[in-house]
Amino acid sequence: MPYVPFHFFRILLTALMLGSQLIVYRFAAKYLTGLGVKRGFTIFILPLIFLIINIPSVFIYYEPQWFISGFARTYVMMPFYAYETFSVAVLLAWLIALPIRSAVRLTRTLVDKLARKPQGDLPSQSRRIFIKNTAIGLGAYTIVGSLHSIYTREEFTIENVALPIKNLPAQLQDLKIAMISDIHAGLYMVEDDMLKYTEALNDLNPDIIFIPGDFVTSRTDEIYPFVKAFKGLKSKNGIYTCLGNHDFFGDPDVITDKVRETGMVVLRNQTEELELIGAKVMLSGVDDGRHANFAKVSYEATSLETTRILLCHKPYFFENAVAGKFDVMLSGHTHGGQIVLFDALGIKITPAALASKYISGRYKMGDSTMYVSRGIGTVGLPVRVNCPPEITVFNLVKKS
Repeated sequence: MPYVPFHFFRILLTALMLGSQLIVYRFAAKYLTGLGVKRGFTIFILPLIFLIINIPSVFIYYEPQWFISGFARTYVMMPFYAYETFSVAVLLAWLIALPIRSAVRLTRTLVDKLARKPQGDLPSQSRRIFIKNTAIGLGAYTIVGSLHSIYTREEFTIENVALPIKNLPAQLQDLKIAMISDIHAGLYMVEDDMLKYTEALNDLNPDIIFIPGDFVTSRTDEIYPFVKAFKGLKSKNGIYTCLGNHDFFGDPDVITDKVRETGMVVLRNQTEELELIGAKVMLSGVDDGRHANFAKVSYEATSLETTRILLCHKPYFFENAVAGKFDVMLSGHTHGGQIVLFDALGIKITPAALASKYISGRYKMGDSTMYVSRGIGTVGLPVRVNCPPEITVFNLVKKS
């Protein structure tokens, strides 16, 4: 997967927002016209209303500190992003419905031609009213759901996960590993939000903590609230991290220095030999994407015949971990999809599946196992749907 600079991500996000609102405007104009509203209103007044609704986006972009806490965060930013989420939901529904509608129309035309019937009549008035009311109901449901997903996005779960390892020393059977990922300190993850995770992790009393990247969202100065919130994070054998792609949107060297000020170890294409409960573990961490040096850490990790763990932010590089003979690779990046439309029987339907075949949970390849965290932060929109943030607690088990 190629490295994507933040300005490209921002342009893509802006295009998505504009496109989704254009669809909402189209539906709104059509609905109002059907109610008998004058055309001048839909041409001049309605666009002005949409412009006013989007005024907060300008201030959020240029003066984000205004929205970190208080009235503006609760009553301006959150409702605004609920509306944005509603717009994106409408766009997704439209994109899904478009090919279905075309297929139905084509099938109906073919059936009519084969039966030598005239083209179907226009929908009746009652049918139009039903479709209209259904659309209104779905719209209301979507915006209420958007608000709910925004205000409940911080309700994390604790996932207990077994990691089978072939070369596991007997002493490590009782090792307690805790992990969080994708903090994304910034507008959607402020200091008070992060303090909750510090307290939760400390309550777990883990032997060791891993954080595979994305400390900030897009700016270097977002690392300062992270440092204040996580400076009290503790574990018996240290906290080990690597950098994610969003950490390279800012200054990765400054972010590295500030993270290290908390006492965390940042592994930047480095390997460390750890002594854990009387057993050796080779722990490696790589920088994100094109900055990663898998050959170096793979060579370093093979210097000792024991359990080998790799911290790598993006799960796309699982094959590199397998080739490097790592027993375990720990990743994040995908946020578990962040918006998951369907999740059952091992099937996840989410827009994130377009970018990665690894969404969340445990994956196996040969003797290697990868775990992809849903993370705790959000990007784009402060929304999580069927995808709560997670703290992961790993239990190492001997692979038979």
